[in-house]
Amino acid sequence: MKKIAIIMFLLVSACVPKTAERSMLLKQVDPVALRMVLAEMPKGAELHTHLSGIPYAEDYLKWAADDGACIHELSGRILAGPCVNGTVAAKDAYRQPDVWGRAVNALSVREGMRDNRMWGHDRFFETFGRFGAVKRDKGRLLAHAVKQAVRDKVQYVEVMLSIYGPQWVSPWAADASWNGKAEECFARLKQAGLFKDMDLARKELGRAERRQRELVGNSPGSNVKVRYINQIFRGVEPAYVFAQMAWSFELVRRDPRVVGLNMVGPEDGPIAVRDYALHMDMLDFFHSKYPDVPIALHAGELTPTLTTPQALANHIKLAVIKGHARRIGHGVGLAYETVPLNTLALMRQKDVALEVLLGSNDVILNVSGRDHPLNFYLKEEVPVVISSDDMGIARSTLTDEYERAVADQGLNYLAVKRVVRNSLEYSFLEGQSLWDNATSFKMVSACYRDDQPDLDCEAFLLSSEKAREQWKLEGKLNRFEDSEVFKRFKEDYSKQISTIIEKGVDAAIGFP
Repeated sequence: MKKIAIIMFLLVSACVPKTAERSMLLKQVDPVALRMVLAEMPKGAELHTHLSGIPYAEDYLKWAADDGACIHELSGRILAGPCVNGTVAAKDAYRQPDVWGRAVNALSVREGMRDNRMWGHDRFFETFGRFGAVKRDKGRLLAHAVKQAVRDKVQYVEVMLSIYGPQWVSPWAADASWNGKAEECFARLKQAGLFKDMDLARKELGRAERRQRELVGNSPGSNVKVRYINQIFRGVEPAYVFAQMAWSFELVRRDPRVVGLNMVGPEDGPIAVRDYALHMDMLDFFHSKYPDVPIALHAGELTPTLTTPQALANHIKLAVIKGHARRIGHGVGLAYETVPLNTLALMRQKDVALEVLLGSNDVILNVSGRDHPLNFYLKEEVPVVISSDDMGIARSTLTDEYERAVADQGLNYLAVKRVVRNSLEYSFLEGQSLWDNATSFKMVSACYRDDQPDLDCEAFLLSSEKAREQWKLEGKLNRFEDSEVFKRFKEDYSKQISTIIEKGVDAAIGFP
């Protein structure tokens, strides 16, 4: 119990000064026990996760075996059968540990985690092209995602994927071209029939959802709510980026299951850097046409080793001003922005949340510990949510991300609880928030001080999908805090903190 007491000190201390005693306790945290504590905590929503990046390499290999697919022996890439020319049947790889092991390394950053972290950048992004036909079964991927959400105590997921027709946007983008005049280009795309395959894309999404329901059945994953963020690949020429944007904004308008859009691909890629400001101008144009479509953006997923000072100088700021992002993913390059305090002020004024992705930032960018800007964002009162990015590729889970936030970044229990509540507050779910004040977390008057919803509160909850999910989360948090395991940790913590206070450390307990 001594280890648990130390863990609870870290979790629930609100304002412990950075003394020798606190430093000693930080160093003694047992990550195994810490994860066990956090695993039981409800986490609300997962807002930044890519569908194909959720499964582990082993999951893909199992599905490859089920599908009769093959593994390329040298590259580890999954290929459709028949298995010839240097490939082995995935079902046979169970008996060939060397082939299996190389494939797991190729489909994740596992090997890189043993040596050079920066090597993980290239491996991370290369991995997506190695899943082959196995990742085309979106229903199977969705079923896996909701089952993992249950393991992480998540009730709502906004998952990124590419929802396009069979031709993507290729023929229309090629015909319409790009001349720098957004209005003209948009008109040409519509006239050429860009949206004609949209019903096919929506039907395909429906088939994936039916497949998901068949695979999940009545298991706990069936209760996880899922919505979609459509992906726009930034690493192609302007005509194709513009056409993807046009498609995505219209898709969100037409399909309530698709709640927003995001741009994906390495932010340090040559086209992404060259055209970053142009892409933000394009988003600015479409925002004027579709002002109610929510936008989340990868921005500041950069370090000086990856790109130039010019590229580092304004990506986050432009994403907020021109990209109209409601959430920023990563934001690691903050300190290299021109006048970064102005960028933070913009995020605070516009109530833009930061999606913190600690494991991904460690693997891809080699940024962790004191080098990570998370605590600076918190100090500047920028709202924060914690997400996983691509947990299978990074060999992580959302619970592990919360563990990093505590053990690596020093977040206490009150900070963690605020992050959990933020996850639904800054989701793209429709409706009014449960919180009249999302800083103090004071409920709207209809539900204020209600343990059970009265008639006014019930009417309010019926009117808002977001508020309903937030109400569910509050119930889960209350049950967690009333549980025997939490009470036991709290009691052990109190004994530990009394000893610390006797040594002169001014510690605020911070229990709810």
